[in-house]
Amino acid sequence: MSDMPFMVSADQVCLPKLGRMTSPRAFLRAALALCMACVATSSQAQDYPSRPIRLVLPFPTGGTFFVGQLLSERLPEALGQPVVIENKPGAGGSLAMEAVDKAAPDGYTLFVTSPTLTITPIVQRNLRFNPMTDLVPVALVATVPNVMVINPKVPARTFREFVELARAQPGKLTYGTGGAGASNHFASEQFKVLAGLDILHIPYQSATHAVTNLVGGQIDMVIGGLPTSAPLVQDGRLRALAVLTRQRHPLLPDVPTVLEVGMPELVVDTWYGVLAPAGTRPEIVERLHREITKIVRSPETLARMNKAGIDPLFSTQAEFAAFVKNDHDKWVRVSRAARLKFD
Repeated sequence: MSDMPFMVSADQVCLPKLGRMTSPRAFLRAALALCMACVATSSQAQDYPSRPIRLVLPFPTGGTFFVGQLLSERLPEALGQPVVIENKPGAGGSLAMEAVDKAAPDGYTLFVTSPTLTITPIVQRNLRFNPMTDLVPVALVATVPNVMVINPKVPARTFREFVELARAQPGKLTYGTGGAGASNHFASEQFKVLAGLDILHIPYQSATHAVTNLVGGQIDMVIGGLPTSAPLVQDGRLRALAVLTRQRHPLLPDVPTVLEVGMPELVVDTWYGVLAPAGTRPEIVERLHREITKIVRSPETLARMNKAGIDPLFSTQAEFAAFVKNDHDKWVRVSRAARLKFD
C-alpha cells in the first residue's frame, strides 16, 4: 500500500497512482473505494471505544500492577467500556511487549510499562521487534523514588562509609536486584561506575526477593523502590544510606539525597506509563492521553498515590516520547561504562 498515499485536506483527496491507460470507470471505482476507506477509518476513531480494552502488564506485582489496577478501575468510567487486565510475565517483560506489538493498532490493546521498555533492547539484542519504535507513548502516569539500603550488620552507617568499605574490600560485598537487566541492576551498576567499586551482583526473580534476602543478611545492599523499603528502614530491619532523588522524601526525611552525598548523577527513579502499538490513530492516542491524565490529576488518585509512596507524573505525548529516548540513551551509556554483557 506504499504506492497509495493520501492527504488529509478540506478540498482535496490524493488518489492512488494509476496507469495512463486506466479507464474512467476504474478511476472512479478507485476514488470511491479510497473515500469510503477514509470515511470508515474516521468513523472508527469517532466510535472509539465500542468494546472492552485490554491492558497488558509485564509483571503481576509492583508498580506496573498498581498502575494497571488504577486504570482498570477508573478508565471504564471515562471511556464507557470495561478495561481488562492481562498479566503476561516472562522474559524480562518482553513477552508482554511483543504481545502488544503484534496487536492491532486500534486502541484496544495497551501496555503498562516501566524502564523495562528502555532497558530491554539493550539486554535482549535478538528481539523480533523494537520496543523503541514499535510502541507509541500514550501517557506518563507515575514515578517511584528509589533508595539505597543495606543490612544493619554491614559496618557502615553512612553512604560515604559504605563506599570506603567497598573500596577496601573489592569483590567482597554483594548487591541484589530483580535480575540481570532489571532497572535496579542498571542503577546499581551506575553506582559502581560512579564510585569506582567492585561489588558482586546477586540476581533474584524479583526486587521483592532481593529485599527479603537483604533483610535476612544473605546480601549486603539493594537499590530499590522507596515505598517497599521505607517500612523496613523505619522498624530497623534495614539501614538507608541515600535516596536517589533531588529532594528528601517525606517517608524518610532524615535520609540524605544522592545530591547531598556528592553523586548527583545517581538520581534514578522508576517511572510508569502507558503505550499503544505503533500506527494507532492519533485521535485515539490523544483521547487516551487526555483521559489518563485526568485520572492521574484527580484528587482521589493523588491521595491514593501519596498513601502508597508513589508520585504522579504528567507530560505531553511529545515530552513522553523524548523522555523514553533519553532514558534509553542513559542506560546505553551505563551499559557501556559498566561493560555489561548479556546472553
